Amino acid sequence: MQAPQSEAIANVPAARLARPLATRLEPYWLVLPAMLVLAFFFAGPAIYNIALSFQELSLFDLGKEGRWVGLDNFAEVLSDKATGQALFNTAVPLTLVTVVLRLLLGLGLALLLNAGVFVRWRLGWLVRSLILIPWVTPPVVAVAAWKWLLDARYGAVNQLLVASGIIEQGIPFLARTSTVWGAVETMLIWRELPFVVITFLAALQSTPGDLRDAARIDGATWFQFQTRVVLPLLKPVIAVVTLLTTIWTFNNFVYVWLATRGGPGDYTQVLATQMYTTSFVDYRVGAGAAIGVVMSIIMFAFALVYFLVLFREKR
Repeated sequence: MQAPQSEAIANVPAARLARPLATRLEPYWLVLPAMLVLAFFFAGPAIYNIALSFQELSLFDLGKEGRWVGLDNFAEVLSDKATGQALFNTAVPLTLVTVVLRLLLGLGLALLLNAGVFVRWRLGWLVRSLILIPWVTPPVVAVAAWKWLLDARYGAVNQLLVASGIIEQGIPFLARTSTVWGAVETMLIWRELPFVVITFLAALQSTPGDLRDAARIDGATWFQFQTRVVLPLLKPVIAVVTLLTTIWTFNNFVYVWLATRGGPGDYTQVLATQMYTTSFVDYRVGAGAAIGVVMSIIMFAFALVYFLVLFREKR
């Protein structure tokens, strides 16, 4: 009985090759419309941006043929000290700090929301709804609300601090170099944290209950169960969340621009706001496109290294 079955399995590739060409190409024809749409909306603008980065072109000359300058835009951008400062601001205060804090806070809140007390009192739906409030708030509205809360004269935060006797007069959080990054990071974390919490919570709730019972029988404490059982199971989820939040934050423009417009001075200038300023304030579209290409290369390199490290660990 084994020999005929083995022969049948071995003949499967030959049977597939014997099918008509139209039948073999049918899956590719089915996905072709979706691929064309993706190419039109994503690949097309990306290629056009790359072409602009090699030209000297003003904002008022869009649609016309720019002067080809080769790598001059990249040389200008990379030799500018402002680009180095913007890259540091993008990589460290904006991305590294907020991603790490979101991962830690998100995991802690997910563990808290996964506690049995919310199940016993049937409050899980209410807590999850409250957690989602910042996520469903438009970023523009979130930044406007936080700017009002942090206002030096009328803001609720300063009024509370003055009333408590902690400070004597209001602090201009968004105008001082010592407090501006903390204020921007608070806005971003408050708005983006629910995504991390809900993702971790879904992963925790999919953990088999048998593992918890087995750990309890073996005498493991709550902390040992979380660190030696739950965290290893969450590694794939943590990897995906880290990658997504890093890419989203590194390319983010909204929070810094709406909160400070890169100020005070250029203290909070990031690559995204520098690209916008170069393209639409200084009208140098070619140089702005070069900044965009540099950002894409950095994120592509980060994603490539990240995946290589993950695959090496799996092996």
